[in-house]
Amino acid sequence: MLDHIENDDWNILYIEVTGNTHPLCTQYVKDVCKKLGVADRLIIARREDLDFFECVEKWGLPILGKHRWCLWQFKAKVIEKHAHPVQVTGITQNDSFRRKNIKPIDVFWKKHIVVNPLYNYTKQKILELIKEHRVEINPCYRVYGHSCNCMLCPYHSKDAIRLTLRDPVWGPKIINTLMKVRAKGSPIMRKLKEKWLREKDQLPLLRR
Repeated sequence: MLDHIENDDWNILYIEVTGNTHPLCTQYVKDVCKKLGVADRLIIARREDLDFFECVEKWGLPILGKHRWCLWQFKAKVIEKHAHPVQVTGITQNDSFRRKNIKPIDVFWKKHIVVNPLYNYTKQKILELIKEHRVEINPCYRVYGHSCNCMLCPYHSKDAIRLTLRDPVWGPKIINTLMKVRAKGSPIMRKLKEKWLREKDQLPLLRR
């Protein structure tokens, strides 16, 4: 986008999920923006009135569909406050099952024009693009197996869950919160909760 579109009046919006985003991910965003010469346009925003883990205890795990409160409460409301009417994202059709039908240009909430220039990129092509621009890969992938924008995400892979639970700070915090989640009325939520808690039994083996 920086190479091909006039963008002097554009900002760069990075949203932390309050209480659930690793500082290492935020620092990575700052470092990349500095390297690309756009650090002065970076806006780091978050909900100041909510905490993700408190919301998990209150509302349960965020699951896909209308109960995905993490998106609506922690990201959508911040986007509404800071984003321009025209937005550019880095999402692709390969990110998830839900994103397989995204278009190169779409409309969000009937009032935002969203441009997705990487919508049909493969993971390999994205890695090549990053390498071409001499940008370092987010170090969180090496340590935790995911970007760390959301440390507790119900849909992390098994490997990412194990790596995350190994962390001496995040691991106990996540486990303690999950133990308080009431998921009796939601089979999907119960299944996702059990997926995480099963991996905690592997922790002694992983730490040796």
